[in-house]
Amino acid sequence: MLNKKLLLSLVVLAFSISLLSSVDAYSQAKPNISVWTNKKAYNPGESGVLYVKFKTASGVKIPKVPNITVSISGGVEGAGMQDYSGNGSGEYLGNNTVKYNFTVPGNANGTTKISGMVKFGYCSSSDGVCKIGKTNFSRNISIK
Repeated sequence: MLNKKLLLSLVVLAFSISLLSSVDAYSQAKPNISVWTNKKAYNPGESGVLYVKFKTASGVKIPKVPNITVSISGGVEGAGMQDYSGNGSGEYLGNNTVKYNFTVPGNANGTTKISGMVKFGYCSSSDGVCKIGKTNFSRNISIK
């Protein structure tokens, strides 16, 4: 009888430890992003750069793979991500900032709202568990 109680106690203890560690592994917070441009005002047809900075919680890193993608849904014409493979050593971003090139439409005037979505991976640095995050953004720019 004592062996059964001891065995049952060990099973419950092992289950509790595995449950606690799996909750911790999946508890990393999705990073917030901030988005800004290299200038406040542009001429029609001019190229610009959209900066995306990931604000991570302690113990969360942004991996280089899967690729970070920016999808523009309005305001400007997307020209593509700048290469960020040299941003930090290893498999994670060093400064948590990436750049996306865009072009202001030739017929733009007044104020234009750049809107879109950023898709990215984020990982727990303690156990390497990763998730995919998506965040919408918008940013106003002036057209000269």
